[in-house]
This record gives sequence, structure tokens and C-alpha cells, in this order.
Amino acid sequence: MAVKRGQVTLSLVLVVALVLVVVVGVLRLAQMRSVPLGAARAAPTQGAGPATVELSADAANHSAATTVRDLLTKHFDAINDKDYQTWATTVVPARVTGQPKTAWDDAYDSTTDGTIRISRIDEQGPNRLLALVSFTSTQDPSSGPERFKLPQLCWRVAFQLVGDPPLIDVSRVGSQLLGPCS
Repeated sequence: MAVKRGQVTLSLVLVVALVLVVVVGVLRLAQMRSVPLGAARAAPTQGAGPATVELSADAANHSAATTVRDLLTKHFDAINDKDYQTWATTVVPARVTGQPKTAWDDAYDSTTDGTIRISRIDEQGPNRLLALVSFTSTQDPSSGPERFKLPQLCWRVAFQLVGDPPLIDVSRVGSQLLGPCS
């Protein structure tokens, strides 16, 4: 059976298109993985570092950069000041319900966050943003996360922000990487 020239051309075009889609997907995935890991500031040798929220050049170019920085400044200041009422204004109601004041006090009573940097801000849909953030926390080791009972931890978090004005959504599985800073 003879193969028609049009069928060969169509097959070739489809193969080339599929290869291009795969290459673009791999490059985008590599870019997404490299941005937060490559953009973090050096962790301080002691303590959490300054509590000022910084923007990378990439994040600063986003139209919501000021809004996101202001939200995260308020959020981290509330943690550092042990101010549950202010913290509750930075997160969605489901997070407040899931972490009432007594649980929040237990979780953050010895925590100080600093060296905070927003590496990237991405649109996720209408009134939905993703902010890739790195920061250092210090805490009483006994109050640290289960896997890392250490006095200092380095975090990389993908904060889902929803609404207008945005609030920090409930954390998703896999949205946080943490470990020793050294």
C-alpha cells in the first residue's frame, strides 16, 4: 500500500509539534524549579536575620508586587510580634478555623522569622497568585516541625494567595521545603 505524501507531511508536522511541546514543558519546569532555589539569600549564621520582606528583581516586576509584599510583611510581623489577631487578617478563614489562637500560640511562641525574600509571583487565575518565598526561622528546637527539631531552619514556601485583596490560602501538600540552613 502506497503512503500518500500528505499523510507523511501531516505525520511529520505532528511529530515536530509534539517534540516542541515536550521541550517547552521541560524548559518551563526547569525554570520553575530553579527560580526559588537560586533566588534565596544566604541564611544568617545566627538568628533569623532582618524581618524586612525583600523582592527579587523578577518578583518586583509583577503588577501585584507591592500588594504581595505588604501582605507578607503584615503576616511575618504578626508572627514575630506574637499577634494572632493581625495574623488572622492575612490568611483565609479556613486557616483561622484550622489554627485557633491556642494552637497558634503553641506553634509560634518561640518563633522568629527573618531573611524573607519573595523570589517570584505568578498568576494562577482570576484573583489567584502564587508567591515563592524563602525565609529563615529560629525557634526553640522542641517547638520545631516534627522532622527538624533545630534552632534554625531555612524555608522555601509556595504561598497560594486568593481573593481581592489577597489572603494566604490553606497550605497544599508539597508547598513547603524546609531543612537545616547550613
